[in-house]
Amino acid sequence: MLDGELIQRVRNLMNSIFDQAGCASVDWSEPDRWIDACLGGDLGALARKVWEGSGKAINPRYLYDPFTFISRLRLLESRDGIYRMGERGRRFLSGDETILRELVALRSSKRRSLHRPAGQPAAKNPSVNSASE
Repeated sequence: MLDGELIQRVRNLMNSIFDQAGCASVDWSEPDRWIDACLGGDLGALARKVWEGSGKAINPRYLYDPFTFISRLRLLESRDGIYRMGERGRRFLSGDETILRELVALRSSKRRSLHRPAGQPAAKNPSVNSASE
């Protein structure tokens, strides 16, 4: 859904939603209502594109987590300030085993860091190629 979108437009949408996050009068569980009430014009159109384009599975209020996932796995490429579906994104959508293993490794490393006592550094993963460090 973000393929072909201006990077700044996506950031503006997330920032605008974040700025309104503390607003008690907004029922974030109903995107069909809050998108029109809280966002106007271009940002409202992008939020609706995310909401409807995902089959109403991705509430734009919570776009940051999927966006982080997309960024960490490099599923979209930045070309001239525009997100473009790259080879990695196409491979992910087709169920490529290598990309899916990267996702599992990313999730596993995140869980390990959540369970590590404060101040304790992460253990080096011996399976990672040391030449990349």
